[in-house]
Amino acid sequence: LSRRADVDTATVAPGGSPAPTRVGGRVGAQLAVAWLARTSLGLLYGPLKLLPAQRKVVMISREHPEEPADFADLRRAITALDPTVRVVSMVRMVPPGILGKVRYSIHMLAQLYQVATARVLVVDTYAIVASVLRHRESLTVMQIWHALGAFKKFGLSILGQEEGRDVRLATAMRMHEGYDVVLTSAEECRAAYAEAFGTDVSRVVVAPLPRVDRLRDPARAAETRERIYARHPHLRDARVAVFAPTFRLDGTVTVDAAALSEALSAIGVHTVVKLHPIMHGRFGADVDTADGFSTQEMLFVADLFITDYSSALYEAAVVGVPSYFLVPDLDDYLASRDFYLDYRNDLPGPIVRTVGALADAVAAERATPADAAAFAHRWVQVPGDPAPEAGATPCADAIAARVVAAVAR
Repeated sequence: LSRRADVDTATVAPGGSPAPTRVGGRVGAQLAVAWLARTSLGLLYGPLKLLPAQRKVVMISREHPEEPADFADLRRAITALDPTVRVVSMVRMVPPGILGKVRYSIHMLAQLYQVATARVLVVDTYAIVASVLRHRESLTVMQIWHALGAFKKFGLSILGQEEGRDVRLATAMRMHEGYDVVLTSAEECRAAYAEAFGTDVSRVVVAPLPRVDRLRDPARAAETRERIYARHPHLRDARVAVFAPTFRLDGTVTVDAAALSEALSAIGVHTVVKLHPIMHGRFGADVDTADGFSTQEMLFVADLFITDYSSALYEAAVVGVPSYFLVPDLDDYLASRDFYLDYRNDLPGPIVRTVGALADAVAAERATPADAAAFAHRWVQVPGDPAPEAGATPCADAIAARVVAAVAR
């Protein structure tokens, strides 16, 4: 039974709304707007590049309503390494409506000044000012993409496909052009990221996101667990399954969350459903959504993780949570959305088609922490491979060192 969640369509970049920028949408007006935007931004940006460059790093995201943890942790690591480097974080989602887009346009004017006077620009998604503009030679543009691993194909890999961008609009907006460095989480991901961003593989380097430090930190895990238990005390003594369905443009959730919760409850497992941050849905009083905590935070109290095609499986693997894959639409999904890995053979847990089969797999404990650890070791390669330690930030530190070196060059 498919259910639908509300999707904040205005936040789906680029374009402010998915429909006009997807295959089959009307793109004529969008192409005209793209040309006007490129021309106007270029005219405004040119004089600003005459200003002196500062020892400054600018981080831009349209993926989050507030500064993401990856940006916050990277900012702290840069400051700790070199306090003379100024870090400016500019995070704002594209709001709905004409007035909201006008306000975002004003925000982009501030981006122009900050980028024109920076030494390094860090982005975690497609950013207009990163790719559309012609920057001075001294600026290093670093793409740190907001997901771990290389799972579902994205970016330039799926241009012209059902969930990909329209080729004409992507070309007009210079989609993912201009990156000097692209970060990814493992050696096996480098070729995939080179394809997705249309860059040479030599520009793709292994440096997992700072969130990996948080996921590996035992002290942070303990503190997060206590915060969750304080707000949701019924979880403290429960065996918890976190179900995180993938983001879909139409808001579809192909699994009946209530039926899933009931089936797992029968074998002593409590289910918590966590949707993608820009999807909002209520599944009834019998479905627990553990409000107030992200999917990543809920992994600290999870005994198992369930998804269909969400890249959160990489975070679950880092934490060591066994994963199960419930995919009633597997054949149709594989026909419409390709993967970088072999979906049927590379995942760290069993693949099932029905809720009943999932309950049987969970009862038999067919996924294990060892499976999760092996998957994480393959796809999320922490610098130096140190043992988890409270307060340690090897991932943030490695990226900060690269950023500070770029500022100094």
